[in-house]
Amino acid sequence: MGLYFLIQDLLTRPAVGVGARLLLLPLTAAGWLYGRVGGLRRWAYRRGVLQAFRAPVPVISVGNVTAGGTGKTPCVEAVCRILLEAGLKPAVLSRGYGGRIPGPWAAVSDGETVLLPPEQAGDEPVLLARRLPGVAVLVGRDRRTTAREAVARYGAEVLVLDDGFQHLRLARDLDIVAVDVTNPWGNGHCLPRGLLRERPAALADAGLVLLTRTGRVDARRIDAVSGAVRRWNRRSPMLPSTHTPASLVDLAGGPPRPVTDLAGWKVLAFAGIANPAAFFQDLEALGARVVEAIPFPDHHPYTAADVQKLTEWAGLVHAQAAVTTEKDGVRLVPFLPQPLPILALGIELRVREGEEVFRARVLEAAGRPARGAEGVQAPTEGSA
Repeated sequence: MGLYFLIQDLLTRPAVGVGARLLLLPLTAAGWLYGRVGGLRRWAYRRGVLQAFRAPVPVISVGNVTAGGTGKTPCVEAVCRILLEAGLKPAVLSRGYGGRIPGPWAAVSDGETVLLPPEQAGDEPVLLARRLPGVAVLVGRDRRTTAREAVARYGAEVLVLDDGFQHLRLARDLDIVAVDVTNPWGNGHCLPRGLLRERPAALADAGLVLLTRTGRVDARRIDAVSGAVRRWNRRSPMLPSTHTPASLVDLAGGPPRPVTDLAGWKVLAFAGIANPAAFFQDLEALGARVVEAIPFPDHHPYTAADVQKLTEWAGLVHAQAAVTTEKDGVRLVPFLPQPLPILALGIELRVREGEEVFRARVLEAAGRPARGAEGVQAPTEGSA
């Protein structure tokens, strides 16, 4: 784990001093090349040099330009709920990062039953399958294949790509791109030197930009990130949003509890997500007394030994409960119950300004314009 967080630190910090720059020069050069190749690939799809597969139904993608941590999964859920409320039948297509499926694709959910565990499907697809009854969830590296299967086998009327901004082989009707205002571009370098999957100029293809985690920064920071986004995309709506704690569930069973129950509790917090610090801050904002905060690598495959050590440590620091994220929670169920309660905090996406624009854009892309959508105006540059 020490090596993982050392690499994370390398990917987010700029090189200070001539010695550090020289030491990191090979990674910097590799990142420059990675960014240029990605830009050339995107240009080839824009110009029709490379042809994208057009699915028989509308496609909405949710993605980002950095590696992890911008809050895509709650956005995918929000898009699917808008489609369900409109009487449409969506299906989610995911790569299934962190899972191991036996073939080129697999169904995590048929819309009624969760069919695969997170060890096979990955934690995020299983979380979406549990939170979205009525929505088929498919995983596979090639979204063209899962797109065909979702329509043919499960009758999908709209396809929602989880983390699909760079999957250009499947044409889409709307690209929603999440930009975390607390750390929008990492250290400014592309992988493997930084967190960028491609240069921010790719934002020109976004049909809607969501500024995420805007509740954690002041207005000047939001304006600065908004101005940067507008350098690459001046036409698309840009909406501020927050990821708001919405539910608290005992992973061993029982009904959801109000998040206000955490106020005053002494808790051991742990999370295996791309941005664990944001989760720990959420708990403190709810009034929890975080006596220990333990980060794990993103998509960490928890073991029985991990859970035993966590509960033992929680006892040593006199915690009343251990609290983690919903994404981590799907991997912990096989090891429950434990002597100490292990709770999962559920997060929902909330668009702070322009919620009607968000809904209208989603329905327009799905071929079902919202009633009165022709009168909906996107927030201006200053209002974002």
